[in-house]
Amino acid sequence: MHKLRHTPGDPEEALTESIEAVSGPGPVYVLGLGYVDKADDGAGVLVANTLKKTFPDHSFSEHDGVEGVVMDISGRSGPGVVLFVDAGDLKASPGTIEIVARDQIKDTEISTHRVPVALMAAILERSGKRVAIVAIQPKCLEFRADMSEEVGRAVAAVEAALSRLMRERNG
Repeated sequence: MHKLRHTPGDPEEALTESIEAVSGPGPVYVLGLGYVDKADDGAGVLVANTLKKTFPDHSFSEHDGVEGVVMDISGRSGPGVVLFVDAGDLKASPGTIEIVARDQIKDTEISTHRVPVALMAAILERSGKRVAIVAIQPKCLEFRADMSEEVGRAVAAVEAALSRLMRERNG
């Protein structure tokens, strides 16, 4: 697990390096998870929707139908990495970003998502794709509340780092 908050230097650069460390070769796919009506829980969806404007074939949100997206990506030939972006209880300060490698995703996780991330990861790995989670510690999960400033800054940092990496890898 790679913690990134309170890292000296350029946080975007540190984030990009941490993602590259778990990525391996090939294109980068982003799958944003979350519930936008619950403030900070929508962080992953916001990241994916922003990236989708520039990388429509490589960025998806939970609202695109995760089952179909996972099957589509797993059917693409060659290597690649799928980065799930989601709010997660990291037991850290709000806005903390951690990269969770595949071997740290529990197969027995309890999830609020329709399809558990561990199951999606297993399907993607069978097709030769690498998987990791970019997790952001939420502050507020109240229904219809605004996103917290801390998570808003983390979302912007994740968007910038992934955009840079996707430009390099996806063309």
